[in-house]
Amino acid sequence: MDPTADGLVSRVARELGSKADELIAEVERCLRSELPDLWEYSDAMTSENVAQHVVVVLSALEHGVDTRALEQPIAELTRVRRLARHGVPVSTVLRAFRLGQGVMLDRLLEGMARLTDDATLISEAARRLIVTATGYVDRTSEQGVMAYEEERDRRLRGRLSMVNEASVRIGTTLDIARTTQELADFATEPLAGLADRSFADLVTVDLIDSTLHGHDAPPEDPLVLRRLALRTSATPEERSESGASGASGDGPSAGSAGSELGRGAAVEQGAAVESATKLALPKPHTFPAGSLPARALATGHPFRHRLDGEPPDLIHPDRPVPRGASAPPVPSAPSPPSAHSMLVVPLRARGATLGVAQFFRGPASDPFDDEDLLLAQEIAARAAVAVDNARRYTHARATAISLQRSLLPSRTPPQSAVEVACRYRPAGDRAGVGGDWYDVIPLSGARVALVVGDVVGHGIHAAATMGRLRTAVRTLADIDLPPDELLTHLDDVVIRLSAEAEGEAEGEGEAGDAGARAGDTAGAPSPGGGGRSEDAGARTAAGRGLPAESPGAAGLGSGSSAPGGGRATGETALPVTSGTVPSGPAAASPYPSGSPSPSPQPSPAGSPSPALVGAESAGVIGATCVYAVYDPVSRSCTLARAGHVLPVVVAPDGAVDVLDLPPGPPLGLGGLPFEAVEVEWPEGTVLALYTDGLLEARGHDIEEGLARLRDALVRPAASLEVTCDAVLGSLLPARPPDDVALLLARTRTLGAEQVADWDLEADPAAVSRARANVARQLAVWGLEELDFLAELVVSELVTNAIRYGRPPIGLRLIHDRTLLCEVSDAGSTTPHLRRARVFDEGGRGLLLVAQLAERWGTRHARRGKTVWAELNASAALPDMTFL
Repeated sequence: MDPTADGLVSRVARELGSKADELIAEVERCLRSELPDLWEYSDAMTSENVAQHVVVVLSALEHGVDTRALEQPIAELTRVRRLARHGVPVSTVLRAFRLGQGVMLDRLLEGMARLTDDATLISEAARRLIVTATGYVDRTSEQGVMAYEEERDRRLRGRLSMVNEASVRIGTTLDIARTTQELADFATEPLAGLADRSFADLVTVDLIDSTLHGHDAPPEDPLVLRRLALRTSATPEERSESGASGASGDGPSAGSAGSELGRGAAVEQGAAVESATKLALPKPHTFPAGSLPARALATGHPFRHRLDGEPPDLIHPDRPVPRGASAPPVPSAPSPPSAHSMLVVPLRARGATLGVAQFFRGPASDPFDDEDLLLAQEIAARAAVAVDNARRYTHARATAISLQRSLLPSRTPPQSAVEVACRYRPAGDRAGVGGDWYDVIPLSGARVALVVGDVVGHGIHAAATMGRLRTAVRTLADIDLPPDELLTHLDDVVIRLSAEAEGEAEGEGEAGDAGARAGDTAGAPSPGGGGRSEDAGARTAAGRGLPAESPGAAGLGSGSSAPGGGRATGETALPVTSGTVPSGPAAASPYPSGSPSPSPQPSPAGSPSPALVGAESAGVIGATCVYAVYDPVSRSCTLARAGHVLPVVVAPDGAVDVLDLPPGPPLGLGGLPFEAVEVEWPEGTVLALYTDGLLEARGHDIEEGLARLRDALVRPAASLEVTCDAVLGSLLPARPPDDVALLLARTRTLGAEQVADWDLEADPAAVSRARANVARQLAVWGLEELDFLAELVVSELVTNAIRYGRPPIGLRLIHDRTLLCEVSDAGSTTPHLRRARVFDEGGRGLLLVAQLAERWGTRHARRGKTVWAELNASAALPDMTFL
């Protein structure tokens, strides 16, 4: 027997080694009692871990091995790394070592007292024992802490990379539902930052209903939500289903009600988009009062919760909203029955609560910890900003489209001159609406005006400018100006609008400069500071991305816009050769020969093109337009264009021509003339007016686009409406880069049986003969009920022509939807409506005509004028006391 202290320690260790199982069990009981959280992770803490340490220490004490030479158990560092991965605090790991050390020291000291009563020997052995045990624990703890910190640092770097990856993967589009779906997908897919594990096993995202209908909508009480995303990690190929439809299994999936939800929301905000884009939103629901989602929405605070034994109404939506909703009750969406941990995180951005995201973990995953909650908050914060951006964009786009649609004709007016089909397609990118427009304007003499125009730029300003120009065109058309004169007056309107916009831009720039000087930041650019061009030509050239001195600036042509919104080089004065369009690459181009066809050069995603920036920043307003007037009596059409793409004409035999029109400058240049061309077409000719975005939408050259347009126009169709759809389907992608206006018109004619005309002498006696001719013709047409009105109106108009006009004088009746009476003479004096005084012998004729006719007016020709009146059998005789 060794009487030394080392011998005593060895004997005690040998004695305890024979009863190691009891010691191991005691240490384990102590750890389970003091640190129960450690034993929740079966992969990191087991009885084998305790046994390894106990056996190593007892063996070293028994054989007198220096503890500094002891190797830690092989699995110890792996165990510590797993504890760090599970989020166990390092203090808990260190305390486990100390607790185990304490139990073993107590048993060793008790064994020494049984083996000897020498107090000095026991004291020396106890000192050596404590030094040895403490050294072992310190070295083991030091290595464990290093492994813990390495794993923690790796975990933090992984989570930081997750946050960065979330910023990239969430919010890739401005679609609300797709953004929420990206959040759900990201949280349920394997992530490198989590060692190829998913953050959650189930994710649901619910948005407040009012956020989908505009950012200024007041919240409801209780909050009504719509479940836009639901996904589990068990089936990564599955797309989530919206709210209640996911439970029933027969509702639309997120793919059907999700990716286009932005446009569906736009419909609910009043945007008159195509019926094909009207998609149903997920069914509304509420959360029970006091549930975690409801509390998170009310307080804006996140929650971490264990689901052991919790009722399901803490997780699921309540039954659908009873407030007058027509939708039937829908059961809650399913969740894993064994989910044991959840996070409830509100989606907040810019001080507003948009919705709530719920994350669940099942038995195969660790429960959420505080670090997971922080990570979920970071990811949800980025998703909330993306959702807020998407909903603001959706609201702004819906407003813009609604404005655009309100400025376009909702339906074409009734007229007999042409059969008409029209389409407007807004741009599919962020630019949204633009300045393209079309119009159909009935004119006197059964004629009709057809208009298509394109304002430079995109957005609300371009749409508002389009509305002003369309109103100006209708006003000028109402006074029956010829197409070339109308474009000249419209050019003056654009110049004035551009000058006003430039003045406003200068005023904003001066205000910005003053504010910058006041803030001692004179070196910063002013908010409105755009340079000012020399004249209207330079302004439009700048708006189209051309230098002011370039040839295109003096005679800009088609005004075509590239897909990115920029404008292409203008046209030269060389006309396009008319004729049938060949099918090869030499097909006639709607752009002038000698000038380069604009090639698609899209701007970088999310940034406007340089030309558009130049136009909008300097207050530049430019536009192109084509204006045509068709007369169904003479079958003639007079056309003029202002920098617009050339029209396409399809003859009844199927021949396709690019109409040869003189090149006119874009509107806004000023000082340059416009020329009109008159052509005669057989009945059934189709005229196609369109904007440049139609030919440039798919990134092909103009010849290819024109060939597709030709094929679509000559394809047999039941109606022009079908042809319109075929043209758009053939030439436009699902999301065209530029807005497009298309107008198709098939000509009709009024035959000789519907028109009657007579030449009259400049003799008062011709008035009675004119009345007799009118009476006979109305009898032939079966319009005897208009006999009195027509004779009275014709008598007054012919008398005025004889008295105040110059020969030759003519009378024409047109039997269309109404009866049109026209009296023409060679004089240029315009008759004016006035009120005769009591003792005046004349001056009452036009007043009488105005009271008897539905409409009346005067139109001027190159020589002379025509006074016309429109009569209807339903019109009642007016009260004559005013005469």
